[in-house]
Amino acid sequence: MGKLHYSDRSWGNISKLANDTKAKATALFKYAEDNNIEVLIYETIRTKAQQEANVKSGASQTMKSYHLVGQALDFVPTKGSATKWDEYGRADIKKFIAKAKALGFEWGGDWTSFVDKPHLQNNYKGYDTDTFGDAPSKSPQTPSKPSASGSVVDYLNSKKIDSSMANRKKLAAKYGVANYTGTATQNTALLNKLKAGASLSKPAQSGYKGTSLVDYLKSVKKASDYSSRSKYATQYGIKDYKGSTSQNLQLLKKMRGF
Repeated sequence: MGKLHYSDRSWGNISKLANDTKAKATALFKYAEDNNIEVLIYETIRTKAQQEANVKSGASQTMKSYHLVGQALDFVPTKGSATKWDEYGRADIKKFIAKAKALGFEWGGDWTSFVDKPHLQNNYKGYDTDTFGDAPSKSPQTPSKPSASGSVVDYLNSKKIDSSMANRKKLAAKYGVANYTGTATQNTALLNKLKAGASLSKPAQSGYKGTSLVDYLKSVKKASDYSSRSKYATQYGIKDYKGSTSQNLQLLKKMRGF
């Protein structure tokens, strides 16, 4: 029907995507405009520096992000200028998601290990196979077998365990690696102890599949009041916790181990 409140911002973010992903996202947002489905495409590509900063701060656990290679976008339902984080179940948003899937996107809301409703991912021919500009098409990468040593972060990620600095410090204390600061020597020692020791316990899981931190905490029988959430935030490396939507989503991911 025409321009949406966040059309300019959304189109600007779409323009940053890799070729195939951009074409699909263009068709998707055009569908939204034509059908007056109010959404905001609030994030698409991340630079290597941004992702490195996210990993360093604990906001992300790995450098392998589909955002990093221009093959993912994050969206939120809106109503006018207001973002509606709890309205992914809205009838028109369901149509938007169905259109995205028809175009070839994978929706994070369908994931069973961790529900990520804002996330749409274009797997294309595999990770980092989409191209920018006139670059030739990339062939799917054949995964190489991990080395015998690997890294403690990769090992924890493979077990779906929080690999943030804060959690590695806890694991180091548990496994007898004194004064852990994340040095290569300490990481190797911790990795060897983890591999030789008892299996790690995963974060508390429940049947709850939504994106509400409070509801998740209640489902795993943890205190969900603001004071408790502030303590969890400090524990998981989230600074200056104010209970914002973005902080709650970040904390929810960390507490679920992703």
